[in-house]
Amino acid sequence: MIGFDLDLTLIDTREATAHALRTVNKELGERIDVDAFVSRLGPPIRGELRQWVPEARLDAAVAAFRATFTGTGLRYLRPCPGATDILQALSRAGGRSIVITSRRPFVARAALEATGLRAAMLVGGLTGIEKAPAMIGNGVAAYVGDHALDMLGAAAAGIPGIGVLTGAHDEAELRTAGACLVVSTLTDLLGISRL
Repeated sequence: MIGFDLDLTLIDTREATAHALRTVNKELGERIDVDAFVSRLGPPIRGELRQWVPEARLDAAVAAFRATFTGTGLRYLRPCPGATDILQALSRAGGRSIVITSRRPFVARAALEATGLRAAMLVGGLTGIEKAPAMIGNGVAAYVGDHALDMLGAAAAGIPGIGVLTGAHDEAELRTAGACLVVSTLTDLLGISRL
């Protein structure tokens, strides 16, 4: 079983996230810095929104964000380079894939369906080292992600973390967080026999 992060690992969610944030700003009168928010994708949405939205309005902002992201936002989603190919290759080889993400399961499922990506399993609502028990419990042999938090989760699970440079973190940051291998895109993993 190979584990994958969702945002900026399997799916480029930047435009959909920006669209949802602009909707929150317009409909609820918030002043979220869309560019700053999108540049930090990885941590849970609620925690990130908290930087711009007062606690009293946070639930409404989260609800509006999720409704837009899983509604009109889905059309802005794109698979990251190599995502379709690596999941298909893994399945053809008799392997299984699991997506472990900070996105809520219903949001992650909608994103996977909208992009035509298929994973054997999905676990949502976990970030960083919170992902480790899901990795261990599901027999994940390696975890692929774009964020330093993904590498910390893999390290906590005692499995190899594979960094991909499709997010905001560079190779040095990913290796410092524990990545044993760093590639430019998922396409680069297709020829690696250990996957």
